[in-house]
Amino acid sequence: MDLIVFSGQSNMQGQSECLSEHDIVKNACEYKWLTDEAVPLQNPVGENITYTMEQGFPVTPETHIPSWLKEHALGSSCYGNTNLVPSFCRTYTEITRRSVVAVHAAKGSTRISDWLPGSPIYDVLIQKVHGAIRKVSAERIFFVWLQGESDALAGTSRNDYKAALFTLRDGLKRDVGIDLFGIIRVGRFTNDARDLEIISAQDEICREDGFLMLTDISSDLNAKREYMNPEVRGHYSAKGLEYLGRAAAETLGNIR
Repeated sequence: MDLIVFSGQSNMQGQSECLSEHDIVKNACEYKWLTDEAVPLQNPVGENITYTMEQGFPVTPETHIPSWLKEHALGSSCYGNTNLVPSFCRTYTEITRRSVVAVHAAKGSTRISDWLPGSPIYDVLIQKVHGAIRKVSAERIFFVWLQGESDALAGTSRNDYKAALFTLRDGLKRDVGIDLFGIIRVGRFTNDARDLEIISAQDEICREDGFLMLTDISSDLNAKREYMNPEVRGHYSAKGLEYLGRAAAETLGNIR
């Protein structure tokens, strides 16, 4: 059995336009920290966990987003819609014939600095992963990262973003024993040179030991209307997230 942690910002939290499917994924479950359960994996995924490690509330069309962001460390798929995790795990289990425990730990509108060791979000992330480790016996732990849009908006430099990835990877190796840090390369969000700083940092770090580029197709999907959420700029549609999940899982499944 493998434990796979899915982390990052809004495209990993899930901000698609619909619930495209919610079939249970065979040989896969999702760990829920709030109830300490391993439940059948299906869309929608995730939990709304506050900074005080209590039950929060989901993002709905009526949610006041600034208030939600202030209170929550981690969030479930917005509006109860499709996320990439089931598509990823369905593909991964079919390729590897291994069982999977998915840990969804993502939050929109976050910069990489919000996830580094010592930050409040990192502490919640680690507590949730530790809960999953106690609950199930996993032979390997993989970390899957989809983040960078907020850093592009903020103008984070290639070197600063790359250094932060090393810091995050080292913390995760120390604190939960990850075997691999996989990256779903961020797409284009600002549509200017700021995107390239983040994309370049992710490309470069995946040449280092312990990192793996799972897929670089995000930028290609940005140019295809069917793969983008028509209601929220810069975010993938349900079809786009399913595509990303399959592509990323094929890479991990075929080398592991």
